[in-house]
Amino acid sequence: MLVSAGLREKIGRFSLTGRGRVRSSHGGRHLSVHKGESIDFVDFREYTPGDDYRRIDHLLWARLGTPLIREFEAERELSVRVVVDRSPSMGFHQKHPAALRLAGLITYLALAGGDRVELWTLPGQGGRQAATRGPTGRHLSSWPRLEAWLESLGIEPAEGTLGPALAGVMASGRRRYTALVSDLLVADWRAGLDQLAGSAGGMVLHLLGSAELDPQVLGDVRLRDAETGEESDFSGTVDAYDRYRSRLDDLCEQMAKRSARSGLRYLLVEAGPDASERTFAGLAAAGMVR
Repeated sequence: MLVSAGLREKIGRFSLTGRGRVRSSHGGRHLSVHKGESIDFVDFREYTPGDDYRRIDHLLWARLGTPLIREFEAERELSVRVVVDRSPSMGFHQKHPAALRLAGLITYLALAGGDRVELWTLPGQGGRQAATRGPTGRHLSSWPRLEAWLESLGIEPAEGTLGPALAGVMASGRRRYTALVSDLLVADWRAGLDQLAGSAGGMVLHLLGSAELDPQVLGDVRLRDAETGEESDFSGTVDAYDRYRSRLDDLCEQMAKRSARSGLRYLLVEAGPDASERTFAGLAAAGMVR
């Protein structure tokens, strides 16, 4: 179970907040670029042949001599795209199970808000530069099917690259809300985040393990890159780890700025059993759910 019953009950009253107005033709909770049938009055405009005559304001017509139509806000669904990184580096420090739970959290939030959800994973079955499109769903009736697909995902042995893979994801349509769940441990993370520009809002959930956030190993060790296989010797002194933490802070700040440049919010998440609860609290505090 990716989202516990208690958490589902807690988040079921909320929905994601997008950036700007949506263009969908299906009903939902988000303001549309078009006018519609809600109770929120927007403006008047002159009557044109073919308009619904029941919307004519007869009092204004009598005063001004011109038939005017009352216009109201339209509420439509948000199209949400959830992208999960399952590259080899995600197989360490509880990141993979945490990533699936976070993807489940965003998926359930979107479905509970009456939004359409589209699932993706990268790297995909076509190799390191590809992404695989999963199932889509609308409303909570599709949650069991989407949850089962997420639970079936394992680590993909191919080395991950964000740029080309996310370019393939975005080719399916840019004006969608995009949520990326990844450790961003790839050389081309900048190109990957740049590909997300043009989304209708979204988030980057930067998932790292506790040992990556605060390593404790002292002494001389040999490090091996889980994706490229490259090895390097490292002396784990107190001074070296202080420099590591400082550089990690700088890196996360750069990633946050790069995400913001593409119109997405950035949230650093420590992997662990309660990652979903902490992430939801962070989303609520940042106004990313309502």
